Amino acid sequence: MKKILLPLFIISFNSFAYNRQTDYGNWVDYDNDCQNTRAEILISQSLYPVKFTRKDNCYVKSGKWIDYYTGKVYTDAKDVDIDHVISLHQHYNAVGSTLTYEQRVKYANEKTHLVITNSNLNKSKSDKDLSEFIAKVPTQNRCKYIKDYQRIANENHINLDESDMEIINNNKDCNE
Repeated sequence: MKKILLPLFIISFNSFAYNRQTDYGNWVDYDNDCQNTRAEILISQSLYPVKFTRKDNCYVKSGKWIDYYTGKVYTDAKDVDIDHVISLHQHYNAVGSTLTYEQRVKYANEKTHLVITNSNLNKSKSDKDLSEFIAKVPTQNRCKYIKDYQRIANENHINLDESDMEIINNNKDCNE
């Protein structure tokens, strides 16, 4: 008698099909002034008045921004991205898949969840969680990152995994 072995696929309970574009959409211009969330963050967080690419003041060309994670300074808007402290992928797996499209778009554009960082660093962070990315954050900025990560998770009912909780618990001095 010949035994047939079939492949076994194990899927985590929270591994849902995720698509950044279809699940969370684009940056939104809530007040219809032609400046979307990205532009509004660049404008509000620039250390000096921004310059725009066009006369209609819709798209930011330059300013002066401090990278949230590294503390480095950037002046060209092309060099920076707006990053979700807790990635949209992690949000989707935790709670986003149960929300409406409108609720997910609102989360993705919530300014208190967003930070300015270098484009290359943002791409390397991608959908990494706290425990996977903390090593790339300079020591002097880690407490800020841990506090914000925990605040956003709490505000949005995002359950953190064991590795994230270990980082938080091993950095209790960040909560003082």
